[in-house]
Amino acid sequence: MKQFSTNHKSAGSAAASVLAFALAAGAGQATAADWSQTDVQVMNGTGFRDPGIHDDVTKTTVTLQHVSGYAYGRNYFFVDSYWGTKNAPRSNDIYGEYYHYLSLGKTSGATFGGGMLKDVSLTAGVNAGSSTGGAATRILLYGVTLDLALPGFNYFNVDLLAYDDRSQFDGAPTHYRKSYQVTPVWQLPFSIGPTHWSFEGFCDYIGARGQGTVNQLLCQPQLRLDVGELVSGRRDAFFIGTEYQYWHNKYGIDGLDESFPNIMAVVKF
Repeated sequence: MKQFSTNHKSAGSAAASVLAFALAAGAGQATAADWSQTDVQVMNGTGFRDPGIHDDVTKTTVTLQHVSGYAYGRNYFFVDSYWGTKNAPRSNDIYGEYYHYLSLGKTSGATFGGGMLKDVSLTAGVNAGSSTGGAATRILLYGVTLDLALPGFNYFNVDLLAYDDRSQFDGAPTHYRKSYQVTPVWQLPFSIGPTHWSFEGFCDYIGARGQGTVNQLLCQPQLRLDVGELVSGRRDAFFIGTEYQYWHNKYGIDGLDESFPNIMAVVKF
């Protein structure tokens, strides 16, 4: 998932606060959940670029991801843990995000014409992390999400969000200006002979926030093969595949780019 270099000791509380907020926000709908899905992803990549480090960094990423739907919308959160194994100044980094989507269709009974646009949701989210360099990342996001009906896709959503960066460095506010984030998210299942696959992922396009930052683009498309079905006959439980990480102007830093594949394994619960 989305990644940000963070310090284990301080970021643990930051990511934990995101997770606690996610669980608290969803607690009221837990008994009324219409559906839910949790998975654990393990990935390894060798082309990470961190500010101030000339060489590529190798990291293993462990992600806990959860999404659930209830009568009026859905909740989504993830927590990433990064374990540096080569050229990494920190051995363990943690980062988390939480989003809530309040469906206008479900709350008002409105329909959107039955065409490509299935639903519109009011969306609010929070991103949190901390770094050994003295940075404390706190980003608030709010806006709308468009749920689109595209042939063959299980889902294709587009977030249109205000991006309010309230991060601090060494305890001092950064005074970033408000910006925006546009995020398409998708899942496209398909079959090749007797095998079942999934092409899924997201892209974040984030505008410049002042203080020398520039526009940035982060894309993490995944190609997954359902190996659980091949081995045990159990569908949609265990996958292997690859996630390609492309990050242009990482963190809004002009010229700091990543482009490399991760190998991955996923277990769904």
